[in-house]
Amino acid sequence: MVGAAVETYYDNETWLNRFEGGDRLPGEYPTCEAAVEVARTEARVRGVEHVIRRVDGSLAERRRYPRTSWELPG
Repeated sequence: MVGAAVETYYDNETWLNRFEGGDRLPGEYPTCEAAVEVARTEARVRGVEHVIRRVDGSLAERRRYPRTSWELPG
């Protein structure tokens, strides 16, 4: 797996997504479920992990979305 994980986290009464340790992804979400749906799609497309944080910042879930051989370029 190559690239930074996509992380869903809570900040200032809203749910957000970012690349772990880096840039924030566009969008703000009223619920964790809404943010997770977008982040999982991003993680699948990129073939990286998706990390979900609880409101307190602790780890709730970590899933890997490796690309299958037919998805890899040339």
